Amino acid sequence: MKMNQRLKLGILSTSLIVGIVAVLVVLNILIGKWNISWDMTPKGIYTVSEQTKSIVGGLEQDVQLYILDSEEGFPLDYKQIIRQYEKCSNHIQVMYRDLSVYPNFAAEYTDETEINMDSIIVVCGDKHVYLDSADFTDFVINEDYTAYDMSYELEGLLTSAINTVNDGVTSTIYQTSGHNEYTLSSDVQTRLMRDNYSVADLTLLNEEIPEDADIVLINAPTNDFSEEECQKLRNYLNQGGNLYYILEAELDLDNLEKLINEYGIEIAEGIVLEQDTSMIYGAGTETSTPSYIIPNIEDTEITHDLYESGMAMIVPVAKGITLKSKSGYTVTGLLSTSNYAYSKVNLYSEYVSREDDDILGPFYLAALSEKEDGGKMIVLSSSNVLATEVDEVVSGNNSDFFLNGLNYLLGDTDKISIRSKAISINYNVYSGTQVYVISGIAIIGIPALLVILGIIILVIRKKRSQNMKQKESMEEPEMTEEPEMTEEPEDELESSEKPQTSEEEENVTEDTE
Repeated sequence: MKMNQRLKLGILSTSLIVGIVAVLVVLNILIGKWNISWDMTPKGIYTVSEQTKSIVGGLEQDVQLYILDSEEGFPLDYKQIIRQYEKCSNHIQVMYRDLSVYPNFAAEYTDETEINMDSIIVVCGDKHVYLDSADFTDFVINEDYTAYDMSYELEGLLTSAINTVNDGVTSTIYQTSGHNEYTLSSDVQTRLMRDNYSVADLTLLNEEIPEDADIVLINAPTNDFSEEECQKLRNYLNQGGNLYYILEAELDLDNLEKLINEYGIEIAEGIVLEQDTSMIYGAGTETSTPSYIIPNIEDTEITHDLYESGMAMIVPVAKGITLKSKSGYTVTGLLSTSNYAYSKVNLYSEYVSREDDDILGPFYLAALSEKEDGGKMIVLSSSNVLATEVDEVVSGNNSDFFLNGLNYLLGDTDKISIRSKAISINYNVYSGTQVYVISGIAIIGIPALLVILGIIILVIRKKRSQNMKQKESMEEPEMTEEPEMTEEPEDELESSEKPQTSEEEENVTEDTE
């Protein structure tokens, strides 16, 4: 009986295991066929943004992505990102061109003399963009070389390229010149090009603002604009133009300030100093200064991604901005100080602490003004925000803010916040003794522990099996004795009945006689 139960249990267990394995195999095949995957990384490294989904999902023309490598050789992390584009649209076609098999393929689309493996060529009709794989990741090493920050740039590059070859529309930014303006860094210019912007110079003193000017950029001039130049800017804004003005904080330029005052943005005298230590870059160190501010990022359409992710910016040496309510204008603060900030009016004062002439905060450090049936203006109160060494400290968040503002001015909100995704990689430093200990544990200790656990489990199971056999052998005699116990009374009963019958016969004989 027990043998039958054990046999049934074994068959049931085997059937269950075979069934589970079969289901898993089928699911694995279906998941691979349907290209199903889940991004389990903490920051969603392999998940594309909603902006990318909107741009790629709206494609009406086929876009080919030629990957300059074999399918097996292309890095898996890049491949995971590319797969998300295929999911977004049937118009995305991914093809692999191994350079060892197609050595001259890239030359049909680019004049680059050095073609890197794993680069991508994006093609739509007769338009094409070459994306160098050297730009797919960015590394920033810390000062003691014990760790570095790595960020993926592939999504921003690829989405921008797809947008470029699909519609071919390039927005033009005219940057004013003739007032000793700052020049945009090469990194910012590269990112502008990737976002499909072209940058041209504009001398307002001798020229009118061209009709194809999508945005006019005034980048930290050290000389004031003339009234005539300001009037040209005013006319341009009244006709629906867009102005991005970056201030040089240590100077007061009256004519330009008068222009932005008309849009409800006022500039405080002096330089903003922060007293909240949590908002001062490098607070507590010898190099910290209250003029290097980590601002509060307001939740607006321009800054929403930075706000949601808790990313930080640095605004060094800035003027304070206050907003004035004005009919026909919508004025919005983008970056702000704490309530304890103040503006140091006397820049040559010996005291860093607040003095009687200083202006109490809080202040905004960047603001947006939109005129009804007119133009839009963004004012950023620090000329150092886009400096390469400052932007690198915050992993490009400063330039993200700048580019998001440009995209908002053009109404191209789909491109806002398609930026790099940072991965922090830290390395531990061990002494020689620690290396030997860790190696011994990994190479000898863990395998030995597994062997010991296996022996213990084997001994326990063997003892349990022996105990079960002993118990079964003790139960078997009891089962055989029970029938003998029941049969004996029947034999005795039959034997007791037989004498009784013979005695009755003798009594009957005697009565007869």
